[in-house]
Amino acid sequence: MTLRTYIIRRLILIIPTFFLISVIIFTLIHLAPGDPVQAMMGGRPVSKEIMEQARRDLGMDQPIYVQYLMWLGKLLRLDLGQSYLTGKPIWKMVNELIPRTVELMLVAEFVSVAIAIVLGVIAAVKEYSLIDALCSVSAIIGYSAPDFWLAMMSLLVFALWMGWFPASGTQTVGLPFASPFHALLDHLRHLVLPTAILVSGWTAYLFRMVRSSMLEVLSQDYITTARAKGLKERVVIYKHALRNALLPVVTYEGNSIGFLLSGAVVIENIFAWQGLGQFMVLRAQMRDYPALMGLSVLVAIMVLLANLSADIAYAVVDPRIRYD
Repeated sequence: MTLRTYIIRRLILIIPTFFLISVIIFTLIHLAPGDPVQAMMGGRPVSKEIMEQARRDLGMDQPIYVQYLMWLGKLLRLDLGQSYLTGKPIWKMVNELIPRTVELMLVAEFVSVAIAIVLGVIAAVKEYSLIDALCSVSAIIGYSAPDFWLAMMSLLVFALWMGWFPASGTQTVGLPFASPFHALLDHLRHLVLPTAILVSGWTAYLFRMVRSSMLEVLSQDYITTARAKGLKERVVIYKHALRNALLPVVTYEGNSIGFLLSGAVVIENIFAWQGLGQFMVLRAQMRDYPALMGLSVLVAIMVLLANLSADIAYAVVDPRIRYD
């Protein structure tokens, strides 16, 4: 089977997977406790007739399978619907918030990969050394420590006690900036703490993977042969060993979107970072079903496409891969 045929089959497989995910998302959100119509009323005392009329207007008086088909029909037309609370189109709300989340995820992704590769290679080459032990212990702590605890500790230490970084938001409100460059610097200061917390867990996981993969590759016969030929150690490590050691990392990068998005939900709420994670939590508290379902479907599609991209990248990095 060629790579092209494999990609086509995977794309076809995404279709039933997407429908299954949509059913799960719709069902779980509608099984959640709470009444969205009551949330729309803002806790105001209203008559039963008004409540029933609101349910009919929203189509919530229909059987759940009818509601699902109505929602799916809109979804297939790329219509995520409108917010129950504001009447604002979901697409517009997502477009306003997604740049902040994408910014946070991209910075975290690039920083994590760079740190994990550098430290993973060093730790593997200097196995059982002091630097290997320090990196391994740090990785265990970073992987095990909960994001919310690290975030609160970083706020306490670096924002409140030391005052090095802002505690919340994406920009200092009411502060006049001398130039766009100063505004950018202020934004970057706000970016440091949330990015650092998001980086800690992902870097720890990638570091352990790079180190383990490098140790396995360095024990292979072709590495011994390369050294016996008199090649420089730098060439052996970075040209022959590292490329093969990164194959598992490339494969797992497809999971990075799900990992970083789940972390962003926590991080954005703690640091008041105005992105999709904070938006999702607020809409869940308000029982805004269309917003929750629309955002969940978008995340699911992103993860599916990311996994497909990782498989394709794996084949590009390693031409020996065959799809039978």
